[in-house]
Amino acid sequence: MNFFKIISVVTSLLFIYLFFQLIINSDAFVTGLGLHPSETVSILCRRTSIFMMGISVLMLSSINLQHSKARQSITLATGITMIGLACMGSFELIRGTVNTSMLTAIAIETILGTSFLILFFINRKAKISQS
Repeated sequence: MNFFKIISVVTSLLFIYLFFQLIINSDAFVTGLGLHPSETVSILCRRTSIFMMGISVLMLSSINLQHSKARQSITLATGITMIGLACMGSFELIRGTVNTSMLTAIAIETILGTSFLILFFINRKAKISQS
């Protein structure tokens, strides 16, 4: 199994887990972060869950893609998304708006985001050196 396939499957599983957490049990998810659930937050969580499902499907459907511009775009976009989530989680943790349970999310997002970005640059470099 290649590195892209491994991190795509892991990311897909993470996002399908988040989908179910946000759509089925959004109040518990929000409370677990140290936030107060409300009707507004629940609506936003359920809407966000659809993005989680979409990313999960994208990752699962791309696991067998050969190295290509499309796969490179998926790799870059996913890496930026994961690093962005880690940065936003860190920002909220520093502000004190979420509790330390956010550290787990930050660690996972950082590892996955860094993995996707490393893969992007390795494959970009390999493509340039072959030209």
